[in-house]
Amino acid sequence: MVGTKNNNNCPKCSDQKYHLSNYQGKLRAILCSCFLCKECDGEGRTFRQNDKGMAYLADCSFCSPLRKRLRLLNDSGIPGKFSNVTLESYQPIGLPNKKAFSRAKDFLEDFNIIPKKLRRGLIFMGGPGLGKTHLVVSILKQLILEEGVEGKFVDFFQLLSDIRHGYSHDQSEMSLIEPYLKTNVLVIDELAKGRNNEWEQTILDQFISSRYNAADKLTLFTTNYSDDDKTPADSNEQITSFQKKSLEEKVGDRIYSRLSQMCDFVKMEGEDYRTKIKPPPRMIRKKHS
Repeated sequence: MVGTKNNNNCPKCSDQKYHLSNYQGKLRAILCSCFLCKECDGEGRTFRQNDKGMAYLADCSFCSPLRKRLRLLNDSGIPGKFSNVTLESYQPIGLPNKKAFSRAKDFLEDFNIIPKKLRRGLIFMGGPGLGKTHLVVSILKQLILEEGVEGKFVDFFQLLSDIRHGYSHDQSEMSLIEPYLKTNVLVIDELAKGRNNEWEQTILDQFISSRYNAADKLTLFTTNYSDDDKTPADSNEQITSFQKKSLEEKVGDRIYSRLSQMCDFVKMEGEDYRTKIKPPPRMIRKKHS
């Protein structure tokens, strides 16, 4: 970047010029110390003159684009445990998951090619532990950091809990869900998780209807439910408790119809990789007599 002091091969950030970390459960992005803008001396703002010769304070034209993208990432709501998650770090096992990985890559490559009104979202569906959230978070992070797109992440089940909690503090549900309705790219994790009673369906319908009617907005989903009628989303042919209903049965005909028009369905299959990860052995200290 012109007007900046950038050390090559920075050991702290690997020349990304920023750090990502888990801060109080949320993804946090900060500039690296190797990034120092000579235009504003790291302040982020500089004095300019208007046509009348009057000085005014404005965002630095050299470093403000990067600062803005880091702010967008900090405001996205991505959980901090995904700070190191990228598409490159995803290791698909099995043909369906390799296809899902390729679909995520194609989505990013086509983002600036396909006109806004013709873009379609994605629904990654399958059993737990297949990397569905890994893929959608990787997409969201890249769109924010490389394209400067405003985007947000929401665990739908957690949002429902937050709304219930808000009622007891005289906080309206709209004040909680409006930021997600307005954002350009939205990731909804755990679609259809919960009891799906009338109240939950009403909240979900607000989300889907708003995103459906806004032709210039994209929505990405993950769900443990399949689009096949009572067919397992994984390959071992065992119907588990969360797969006894299809996605259409869980969300209803109206919402499912709109989802089909908004998004492409991407099926993932396989075993839960989390069950394959063994924790490191505990070190037992010997007591000295």
